Amino acid sequence: MKTKMKTIAIILTLPILLFALSNCGGAQNIEKNLEFSQNPPFKVVDAFYQDWVAGVKEGGSGTNVHITFSEKEDNVVIQNIYFRNQILEAKGNINEPNKYVGYLRHDKQRDIVMDNDPIKEAQNTPSIDFPFQLADNQAVVEYWINGKKNYFKISNLTKKDLIPYPQANPNQHE
Repeated sequence: MKTKMKTIAIILTLPILLFALSNCGGAQNIEKNLEFSQNPPFKVVDAFYQDWVAGVKEGGSGTNVHITFSEKEDNVVIQNIYFRNQILEAKGNINEPNKYVGYLRHDKQRDIVMDNDPIKEAQNTPSIDFPFQLADNQAVVEYWINGKKNYFKISNLTKKDLIPYPQANPNQHE
């Protein structure tokens, strides 16, 4: 009877153990497959992030990531900024072509459709695995050059003071 219980315990435990070990390998950082550029075709001269909060309840809050480049080659396209487990589109400004900002909204609500109809649930956006393990003051710049995607890690973003936006325009008269 004891050996039968041991056999049952092993049969029940073995699949759980194998599943746990296989997940450990899958949970490893995808970053190993991605290499960071050591000599990118640009130089980062300023990189910081700045939290902000709106003065009205519905206004929300967020963090803006600012990166300024110098000596950036013309054929380099800055695509995304990876920051705090989010992929932010790097938005440039035509008046300042070497400055990029990524906008992260903290209060973004995901609408998840829960329904018996699988077609309605299929509208849900699957979560994306974040490919890097980064500290709060680190970011990765994704850029393209000569048709090839590259990554550059910035390890020392500085934190600027919070921007509290006012409730309403003080010059506005009723």
